[in-house]
Amino acid sequence: MVVVERSGSHLRHWQATFTATPAEVPVARRQVRSVLRQWGWEGDAADDLVSICSELVANAVRHGSRPHDDVDVRLRQSSEGVRVEVVDRRPDLALPAGPIAQDESGRGLAIVNALADRAGTTTTGTTKTVWARLALTTDGTRKPS
Repeated sequence: MVVVERSGSHLRHWQATFTATPAEVPVARRQVRSVLRQWGWEGDAADDLVSICSELVANAVRHGSRPHDDVDVRLRQSSEGVRVEVVDRRPDLALPAGPIAQDESGRGLAIVNALADRAGTTTTGTTKTVWARLALTTDGTRKPS
């Protein structure tokens, strides 16, 4: 399901639901890239948003979901920038142990925090939303810090 709308404080909104399997991570990444292109965004800021989304979806699949749960991905553009949200069906905030030097994984949240201007997590009784925001102008370029 894809929704693009203009309402409230959001200039644009897109959402899709993916199955929590590793094969869906590149599918989500490609769809986010396609949406950003439709919005007229390319370049470093778009690349950062795609990377953030990819890391958050991979974490939701690996750590926040049972096989074949749903994972929701949202992009919300507002006057403040773009917020990427990934919703999984595991409301606890348990985090995997940090990576050691030779590990090939475990750096996703560090990458998200390095790329995003802000990031955080919210929970309900049944879901967890991990989000990251980039301060962008309406044409998809980074706002000066």
